[in-house]
Amino acid sequence: MKKISIFALIITLSLFGESDFNLNDEVETEISNKTEKQIVSIEFGFGTISRLEADTISKSSSIDKDVKITGIKLGAEDIGLRLFLSYRPIVVENTFTNSFGIELDSTIDLNNKIKFFYGISLGTIIYKIVDKNDTFSFDKKATGYYGLEGGFIFNILENIELESGMRYMITNLNDSSADTSYMFDQYMNYYLALNFKY
Repeated sequence: MKKISIFALIITLSLFGESDFNLNDEVETEISNKTEKQIVSIEFGFGTISRLEADTISKSSSIDKDVKITGIKLGAEDIGLRLFLSYRPIVVENTFTNSFGIELDSTIDLNNKIKFFYGISLGTIIYKIVDKNDTFSFDKKATGYYGLEGGFIFNILENIELESGMRYMITNLNDSSADTSYMFDQYMNYYLALNFKY
């Protein structure tokens, strides 16, 4: 009975010239709404921070320090673009550092299960400069960073993805205290992330 009523309504509207009535409107609206997804992402990774100007006493030309990262990203995806706000605690040896950033990516579908992404990242790193003569005191400083990122996204389930990527960033972590002088100016990291989409 319900189908007959809908059919009768369609015929009536078409007879009275209601050309604006379109059965596909609701379906197209529903499909277009489904393309936009909110994303919560949790990532783990490692990398290096390079400093080209090392301690003035050792006269080293270049030093790399290993870093470990975790992170959480909140973002959205639509029409092949992703935008994230991110927070990452970073451990450089025994020093705890924080970064806050924005990432904008473009995605390319390789097949139904794999996407390639590339984009830009920028943000702020808050770090500590430790007084070598007093291990209990330090100064907090902040510096910006910017760089490129890229990688692959693997569809695991309908709303869960595994992301594998890397970032190369330029920064300026500068310690010009009396007992040491150096600058970290390059930051590279590799990571795995779980993306939850809804």
